Parts: sequence; C-alpha cells; structure tokens
Amino acid sequence: MHGYFTYPKLEGKPGPRMKFRGREVLNWNISDHFGFTSNPDILAFDEETTKKWGISYPVGNRIMSGHTTVHEQLESRLAEFTAKEDAIVLNYGYQSFFSILDALCNRSDVIVYDSLVHASLLDGIRLHLGKHFAFQHNNIESLEKQLTKAETAVLDSNGGILVVTHGVFSTTGEFGCLDKITALKSRYSFRLLVNDADGFAVEGKTGAGTGELLGVNDQIDLYLGSFSKALASIGSFVSGPEHIMNFLRYHMRTQIHSKALPIIYAAGVLKRLDYLAENPKLKVELHKKVLYFRKALREKGFDTGNSNAVAIPVFLSCTIYQALNLIIDLRENYNVFCPVLVYPFVMKDKLMLRFLPTILHSLEDIDYTVTAMCAVRQNLEDGKYNDKSDYMSDEEAI
Repeated sequence: MHGYFTYPKLEGKPGPRMKFRGREVLNWNISDHFGFTSNPDILAFDEETTKKWGISYPVGNRIMSGHTTVHEQLESRLAEFTAKEDAIVLNYGYQSFFSILDALCNRSDVIVYDSLVHASLLDGIRLHLGKHFAFQHNNIESLEKQLTKAETAVLDSNGGILVVTHGVFSTTGEFGCLDKITALKSRYSFRLLVNDADGFAVEGKTGAGTGELLGVNDQIDLYLGSFSKALASIGSFVSGPEHIMNFLRYHMRTQIHSKALPIIYAAGVLKRLDYLAENPKLKVELHKKVLYFRKALREKGFDTGNSNAVAIPVFLSCTIYQALNLIIDLRENYNVFCPVLVYPFVMKDKLMLRFLPTILHSLEDIDYTVTAMCAVRQNLEDGKYNDKSDYMSDEEAI
C-alpha cells in the first residue's frame, strides 16, 4: 500500500512524463496547468530571483519584520486582478483558509457551508464557537432551508451569516452554483466567501476566476485564491473589502504567528501573472485540451459526473479489490498514472479516477489515455479484476 497507492514517488522533471518505480508513466496528477515548471522564461526568472534574495528572506512574520514592497505590489495586483478593494498575500493555503474563518466569525455568527467544501475550510468551521449548518452540495433548496435556520439563530444575537462554498470543487471538477447563491442575497442577509483555489487564473475571460465566468464576481464578498494550482507555486491570498482585509491583517493567527511568504514566491507570482497577461493563448489552449479530453471520455460512455472545470473525474462501479487491481493494471501495463479515490472519499463500490490536463499534455496523450481507460473498463466488465489484491488483507481493506 505505502509507496504505491499512498505516498507514491513520482521522480524526474515535473511534467506529463515522469518516473514511477523506475518506469516512465504518463502523469495526469500535476498542478501545473500552464507548464510553468518547465517554462524557460519562468525558470530563468526563478533562478535569478533566488540568487538575489535566497530562500529565507524576509526573516520573520509580516506584522513584525517580514513585510516587503514586493508583497505590497503583489497584493495590489491581486486586488486589481480579482476586482476587489484590497488583498492579503498569505503564506500557505490550508492554514490560511481555516484561519480566515476563525478570525472572521465569533460565537454570535452562523456559518452555512456546502457539504463538499475543502478540508481547510472544514477545519475552520470546526474551530468556530458558534452554530454552523451544512447544505447539500450545490443544492439551492437545501441552502435556503439552512439560511432560514441561520436567520433564526442570529435574530437575537446581533450576529451575521457567512455562506461558504467553492468556485471550483477540485475533486469533482464542478463549478459552485455561485449565480444561484448570489441571487439569494435579495432575500437573505449574508456575506459570501468563495474558495476558488482551482479557478483562479484559469476561469473567466481574464482569469479572475469562477465569479467572473458566471458574471457574479461583484457579489462575492471574500475571494480565496491559491498560487499552488494554475501558477505552480506556493502560497495563497484573500481579497475583498479594504476594511475586512485590514481586520484580517491583525487577527489571522496563522499569519501573525508565522513566517511571511518568502519573497522569491511573491516575486514569482507577479512574474507568472504578467506572463499569463502577455500570453492569453495559454488559457485558450488549456481549455481546448480539457474540453477535448472530457468529450472523448463521454463519447466512450464514461461517467465524468457534473464536471466542467479543469479537473476531470471518471467514476466506475466496482468493489475495492476490483479497484485496486484496475489501478495496478492501469499503471503497470498501460503506464498511466492518475489520482484515485475509493470509499470513504466516494460512495461504497465506487472508484473515482481524476485527471488534471495541462498545456504540456498532447492530444495524442489524451487519445492514448482514453484507449487505456476503455481497455481497463472492459477488463473490469470481463471479471479480470475479481481476485483479491495481494497488496492488502481483508482487515486492511476494511
């Protein structure tokens, strides 16, 4: 199990082809949509910046000694890019996102959240001392029921309601129904926080995210973006009203008590945003390949769920033993490597494979992978994966 299904080592230069257990595989698990990890201009800039600043500067948290002009420049750029008043550059996505919820909401406030929000947001909700209600994934009727409960809860507490959802749900590749959620603002009083880690720089006409794509960017009160997906870097940010950003600067414990994002990453993100602005065809090329891949899978009868973003899931019905044997076959005999999810991450007797296309993947890579998927599906239907896997015992499988 360890080192094969979990903690696998992909070695070599990041890209569509890497080494897994000594053999070259076609890699569909790389968060580098625009190929920055092998872009000569970006690599040269990163090398020059590292030589200039090193990996440690600034040494300290931003509130005390780690604040720089480059961080300020990046914040101004991100605020402009996402059409918000202000933005804060954050050191890491996970700890930053749960810290935002912890800072914003006190025990009088109520958080209403989509049941499939990212673990970082779930941890922030668990820290919340007040009430919180989950609504069924992308289900507006369920959201309205929870908003009605939330309004009752804050009626006498002088609290507020924060609705938390995603622009893109990374696991399933679905857009959050932001247009329908923002339409409820005319009937309910709430602020909207959107985690768009997988939509930032990818979705929308300018890359400003899923809100721009759906025409509701101005209705998003707090926008969370990540540098680790489209930009293949480290760090994250939040943008929104200036007074809320100033409040967060002095109340986010994970930022106040943690070292600032190294300047090489802040400068690198600025460079990548400039590069995308100068090369708009990159986004066009990415979406062309995503659409080609998803269409090819659906034409072959594969279940890709409600996916419409960059991540493409494929759902198959099988037992856990069949799933393990299918994955082994896909990797060992077809040299295709992609993330895999089984219960409890998906329903029992379900297997989900997830593909992350990049501009570096060719149409031939896509065609080959679809052919391989057809082959392993046929093997599944023919019962070739029915034997229990040698990789685990019954107790381990359970």
